[in-house]
Amino acid sequence: MTAKKMEKWENGIAGNEKESAPQTIAAFVRKAGEEGRLISESEILCEVAGANLLPPASPDAAREAKSLLKQALDENEDLHELTAPNGSLDYYSSEFMTEAFARILSLKRGGPRQLIAEVVRQNSALYPRPVPLDTFTQAPFNYSSGEILNELEQMRADEGYRDIASTTTSSPRVFLYSTLYLEPDHAAMLAEWLDVGQFENP
Repeated sequence: MTAKKMEKWENGIAGNEKESAPQTIAAFVRKAGEEGRLISESEILCEVAGANLLPPASPDAAREAKSLLKQALDENEDLHELTAPNGSLDYYSSEFMTEAFARILSLKRGGPRQLIAEVVRQNSALYPRPVPLDTFTQAPFNYSSGEILNELEQMRADEGYRDIASTTTSSPRVFLYSTLYLEPDHAAMLAEWLDVGQFENP
């Protein structure tokens, strides 16, 4: 890069943006959150390049951009990082969404099958409790009943999802659980309580 171009970058609009680059990155994350979505690391790096937050022809632009991103996280308590199932990184602002909502959005990027399985496994492992099948027709999932049933059918034929099982309550209502964390009888008892028992025995 010529000295003239460097001087233009340092003294122009981009130079001013450089001084507040972490805050500009924070604004990218918050804007995505305001739109109800996550922003990936790759998107942020593209935004950094497009906003001229780094000198033209920077010798290691990717490393410098990641350093600015880390600085933005350190300086803004509302910004958070999530690791997606495929290992990629997503970011969100707690001003616009909770961690639980952000994790659902992150899982949703992997497709409905992966999302359903991970939500069921997390509920079975952490609470523990089975998940009503119709939960996935509601926000933020918003899948149709047909889509859900099709994904469950595909899961049954996929070794990676053999732990996802179902139980039906007396109402009747279908619940999903993971056999990695819940025994069938225990899952059935919990589902019955969640669906019927807790309302009959307040």
